Amino acid sequence: TLMRRLLPRQAARAALGRAPGHRASAALIFDRPLAGQVVFESIDWNDPRHQRFYEANRPFVSEQSPLEDALTEDPVQIMFTGCCLPMRRLFDDLRAAATEDGAHYSVALTEYERRDFSLVDVMQAGCSKGAALADWASRQGLSPSEVMAVGDNLNDLEMLEFAGTAVVMGNAIEDLQTRGWNRTTTNDEAGVAKAIETFVFAAAS
Repeated sequence: TLMRRLLPRQAARAALGRAPGHRASAALIFDRPLAGQVVFESIDWNDPRHQRFYEANRPFVSEQSPLEDALTEDPVQIMFTGCCLPMRRLFDDLRAAATEDGAHYSVALTEYERRDFSLVDVMQAGCSKGAALADWASRQGLSPSEVMAVGDNLNDLEMLEFAGTAVVMGNAIEDLQTRGWNRTTTNDEAGVAKAIETFVFAAAS
């Protein structure tokens, strides 16, 4: 781990308390080696929506009920998953409550409408891909004009706004594709590699 921002445990507990109807999809993400990186309250290994994720990450996932008992250290984030409409409502609810009772945290939404699947991430206040990229670039002595970022979804917005060269994937959501940024091909067409070839290698030659 080169850089991290952890979510205070009290903020994590507050956010979990705001989402009682989403306990089945809630996961605590920790910066740990191997087992216990991703903790769910319970795991249905045959769940059709999550089975592939569970199987691919079997060495890293574990169960703890209630989930709050797993908060023996500060997590990186809380992750909720589900269909788009309930996740949008959860995102709005958590964002509205983010500063109540001193429980400060940031909330990010990622949507895949064609799959009717969304993720809501709860992180340390002020934390985002954009903030992390800006911090990392500053530590490396790089200006935004020397940074390229590639994104495809809502949680990439601040990162793309920071980067001097913002590149949107061919399969990105419409909101990103209409902002006038550079475009590359889809993830199935090696879009990131093509962006590097086009906007990094070509500029360096």
